[in-house]
Amino acid sequence: MNVLYYQLLKIDNIEDSVSVEEFANAQNINDYIMDLITICSGNAGDREYSFDPTLFTTKNHLINFINNENNRDEVCNALAQKLLSVERVTQQRIAHLNNEIPKGILLVAYTKMTESEYKVIITKADYTEFLEELSGEKKSGLPTKKKIFKSFILNISFDDNGNYSIGRIITYDANTSTKAIYWWKTFLELNELRDDKKNTLTAYLAIKKDILEPIRKKHKQDYLCLRNLTIAYFRSDGEFCLDHYKDSIIGSYNPFDANLDIDTLKTKIASLPRKHNFDNVFNKTPDEIKDKFKDVITLTPEIDLKIKQDILNIDRIIRAKEDDEGNKYIMIRSDVGFEYAEGLGNRMSNE
Repeated sequence: MNVLYYQLLKIDNIEDSVSVEEFANAQNINDYIMDLITICSGNAGDREYSFDPTLFTTKNHLINFINNENNRDEVCNALAQKLLSVERVTQQRIAHLNNEIPKGILLVAYTKMTESEYKVIITKADYTEFLEELSGEKKSGLPTKKKIFKSFILNISFDDNGNYSIGRIITYDANTSTKAIYWWKTFLELNELRDDKKNTLTAYLAIKKDILEPIRKKHKQDYLCLRNLTIAYFRSDGEFCLDHYKDSIIGSYNPFDANLDIDTLKTKIASLPRKHNFDNVFNKTPDEIKDKFKDVITLTPEIDLKIKQDILNIDRIIRAKEDDEGNKYIMIRSDVGFEYAEGLGNRMSNE
């Protein structure tokens, strides 16, 4: 990666001002900026967007930024002024909630990734929390990736004739609980490529097809547990986050079969959004998931075991048993079932 340009501006909502920032500790700030750019350039983002075809301000600023390297300082100032204006209006709207949009650092950067691939990166980081005022000293020991407040990444591809095309547009918001509409919709003038309903169904079907079904034959117990965990996650209200599903739902699962490689499943999960075209983060719509907590396991040609819902501590309820002669059985803890089976056994012995 080669950083061709960057500009750092302070967005001060209290003073209602924008200013290009210069810090005493140039090396510290340069390292901080390089960290931010590196993290953003490699970020998969939360959601994918397109420019709103009815709005042109931000898109025109960015086209000017790409085409005219001598005009980039002016474009950065224009973008910062627009963000300040948008945040001013937003702050007035949310004042009754006792919420405050923090003073921030706006970083605008242009990077060369390969001979033909470039990125425009716009990142807002919290000013007072992570940098000492004017000194350029890092204020917090937290990793830099935690200091990114919001980011925007525009991917650009150049052909052999020097003509470029706009590729994937993604955003990232550190506040996963309340994505700021003012950032992506009002300031950046973007439209979501996929709505929550489409994301929910596409993500679930992708996980079902690529993660769950392939383990069904060789890892029956784990398939059933992971299937029910996945359905429970998708049928609950709230936000879908690929990293949370990958690391907490699947990553914390302790398989019955030691041969089931959870890390391999996590790697496959990480690749699903690009493969099946859904976003990494979105609000779930549980009604889109029709699968229930149930499954039918054929025990013999005459007997099916029907599981109607998720079973807590299933290993305490259902167990396998093999006798000395190699006959295999299934044991199910059930008082009612025991009485039925005991009665059935007595009847058959009497006959």
